[in-house]
Amino acid sequence: MMEKIPAFVAVDLETTGLEFEKDEIIEVALVRFENGAPVENVDYLVRPSSAKLRPFIESLTGISNADVAGAEEFAGIAGKVSAFIGDMPLVAHNAAFDSRFLKSAMEKVGIPLDNPVWDSLTLSRIAYQDVPNHRLDTLTQVLNIERSRAHRALPDADACGKLFVMAYEKICALDPWLVGALTRIAAHTDWEKLFGTAPEGELAEPALALRAGDAPAGAVVASKAPRVDAFFKEGGLLSKTVENFKARPNQQEFASCVERNLYKGGICVLEAPTGSGKSLAYLVAAANKAVAGERVVLSTATHALQEQLIGHDIPQIAPLYDGKLKACVLKGRDNYLCVRKLMEILNAPSTLLSAEERDSFMALLPWAVTTGKGDIGECNSFSCARNRVLWSKLASTAASCLGEKCKYHAVCPALRAKREAVASNLLLVNHSLFLADLALDFALLPAYEHVVFDEAHRLPELSNQSFGRHVSFFRFRNVAKTLVPPKGVPGGLLAEIEKRIPAENNAAHAECTQLAADIGEAEKALHRFFMKIGKKLSKQKVGKGELIYRNGIAADFEADPKNVLDQFELAKSRANSLAEMLAGVAGLDGLLRDFSGRMEELSRFASDFEFLVKAGRDGWVFYMEEPFNPHTIKIHAVPLRSGDIWKEKFYPWVKSATFTSATLAVQGDLSYYAGRMGMSELETKRPFLKAFGEVFASDERRTVQVARYLPKPSTPEFGDALNETLVQVLPDVEENTMVLFTSISAMMKAQAALAPVFAAKGKLLLCQHVDGALDGLIAMFRKSRGACLLGCQSLWEGVDFPGDALKLLVVTKLPFPNPSDPLVAGISADLKAKGENVFKSYYIPEAYMELRQGLGRLLRTENDSGKVLILDNRVVTEAYGKTFARIWNMKHVTANTVDDVKRFVS
Repeated sequence: MMEKIPAFVAVDLETTGLEFEKDEIIEVALVRFENGAPVENVDYLVRPSSAKLRPFIESLTGISNADVAGAEEFAGIAGKVSAFIGDMPLVAHNAAFDSRFLKSAMEKVGIPLDNPVWDSLTLSRIAYQDVPNHRLDTLTQVLNIERSRAHRALPDADACGKLFVMAYEKICALDPWLVGALTRIAAHTDWEKLFGTAPEGELAEPALALRAGDAPAGAVVASKAPRVDAFFKEGGLLSKTVENFKARPNQQEFASCVERNLYKGGICVLEAPTGSGKSLAYLVAAANKAVAGERVVLSTATHALQEQLIGHDIPQIAPLYDGKLKACVLKGRDNYLCVRKLMEILNAPSTLLSAEERDSFMALLPWAVTTGKGDIGECNSFSCARNRVLWSKLASTAASCLGEKCKYHAVCPALRAKREAVASNLLLVNHSLFLADLALDFALLPAYEHVVFDEAHRLPELSNQSFGRHVSFFRFRNVAKTLVPPKGVPGGLLAEIEKRIPAENNAAHAECTQLAADIGEAEKALHRFFMKIGKKLSKQKVGKGELIYRNGIAADFEADPKNVLDQFELAKSRANSLAEMLAGVAGLDGLLRDFSGRMEELSRFASDFEFLVKAGRDGWVFYMEEPFNPHTIKIHAVPLRSGDIWKEKFYPWVKSATFTSATLAVQGDLSYYAGRMGMSELETKRPFLKAFGEVFASDERRTVQVARYLPKPSTPEFGDALNETLVQVLPDVEENTMVLFTSISAMMKAQAALAPVFAAKGKLLLCQHVDGALDGLIAMFRKSRGACLLGCQSLWEGVDFPGDALKLLVVTKLPFPNPSDPLVAGISADLKAKGENVFKSYYIPEAYMELRQGLGRLLRTENDSGKVLILDNRVVTEAYGKTFARIWNMKHVTANTVDDVKRFVS
């Protein structure tokens, strides 16, 4: 039973960085709360013993090097901190960081800190399920918690404590069943002092918000819709439902191309620039075909576009179809909650949850009870990315499903989603699910006749990932530890099964014990195998490109996989024996299905492992990543020509497929993309290719300068010369600037050169991989003016900076593929063997499309404008440079000195 909130101390730290071993505390604030109110506080600035504050930290916290110069070191204040805290529980927001940092610092000066720790982040996730995120900044605004300023320790500690009290009081008022369930999960943890003692016995059934889905309806009566011209013309149908709709010839022509492809059948590749209205154009054409009686699938790469379609665009056009358009989103089955698994965990949390999983499970619980769909994507309080193993214990899977024998079958979210998909005529999926369906010979999606792929430029890369095979040590361990936790840690699925086996069934108990040992031995064998590879390679000087292997790992690295495979087979055989022994034992049906599902995952791992270690297959590249550490090593096999799989499995039977994006063409020619996707050699269904021109002239809103004076990027002098230019130019730019790099190492060197100069001017410099999570950097950059963001990889595409959020884009090098990348090396060797010019036929097209993606960060709407600075002189010194210059229609100026660049950006 939850009672009056005990006294506690809210703590917040400011630090020089995020690494416990390397970084140091620069401010400690403590606020004592009694009876839910703050009564006393202390705040100490701390002088770091060695590190100077980075400009990013000074900007984030408002604490300068001068501020801490006269402060005591941590050893001088540690005793006062300990005395203030006493034996009271500590409360922090994201307590894993603050408590661990503080505990580490205290231990270094010989003062233990073993107080209970409560996380206001956990309570906020339980109490406030509907907020967009659970950052302290967001919660203080949404809940009107007064705070004098953000990112200083004392106001943050005070706000954290007040948030904790508010969240606790809200939880106390929740449904009694939910409070009881939370109390059960909190048992034997630091939370027990706050939540009270859990009642004995099995938990009662909750009143779920999930409802039975409708049985699949009969086929929607086919209805002939008007031609797309009737929608897009001046005063047409769209003008009735789309606010401020304006007829645009290009949009109408695009819609007509999609319509023609849908009705005549075939393959169509269409490029249309950002802002051209292509999503609405293909959507109307697809909807017309859908209501005519043939299911159309719309596949996208990003969640954002999928949400735009289902939440904005489809509702705009749906009224025009008189209820005949049945659109729905389908996700992979493992996105949906399994209610049986949820109840299994609630009734056995001590064995089925690890200690680290309790907080996240508590945050998930209110959503699980109140969700109407069971789609984890709805839950803002839970991150699947950070809790993959925990979510795998709750997710619906075919292997662990009891089917109609399950008592929750009627309200199964996965079954409901499947029924809705079967009843739909317009089905929205993401590329990953579509590719998984293709790889599994169409086992996941309901039958369809037509597909429209938006963001189709992502398909070649995603196809390589989806059709490839991959293993790592942690892929095995993350499954194995759900069955048998690491040595010394109690619990696990196998332990819970054994608890429910009748005591007199000695053979089954013995088999459980032996299976746990077998799984442990399989893990050890895998670890030894990876260790042997690491030791072999550590004796050789190898680069990433040399980690390709061709003849099998045993041949190339003298590491024999036989023992690993034998141990896998032994564990599998023992698991089958145990399952046979326990068939029919009361109360074990659900857990045995979960057990079977986990063993199936390990079997897939073993199959992939065997495929990868044998290697030697034509048309595939086999390679290793991070092979020197057995815990981080990853082994991959990727098809060199994923387009061949599309050619074999997809094109022959689909009635029509339309591929579209803003960046598919190379110099206006779509044949390179068609070749990558396996369309070029089709004997029938020859693809129709068309690239639409710009809707609004970008040349008038974008000015480009290319620096001629720098050394060629291939020379050793380039790096220093590049950084010298950046240092001389960027600190004086008054508008937001983003600098795109092609390698992390070059970006880090530039950051080191720029940081002191930006600090001296008091300006904000942000750097990917240095200054925290990318989402946070992007949000900070968008809000700032005069800031500079250094980025690589993921910042080349998929990120929008409209308006004044980005006015100067700097490209340090042309983004050619990395020759040492194993897949690039494999494709290059394959092309060379065919007698092709690899640079011309592969490197240039890939760099061209990547550069177009990067430049697309600057102009996202018709009102955007800005400047582009290219610091790779090959654009103007090499013959192939004209290929890239055609992206901006050769309309650039040349910088012959750094002063030319300064004038350009000013």
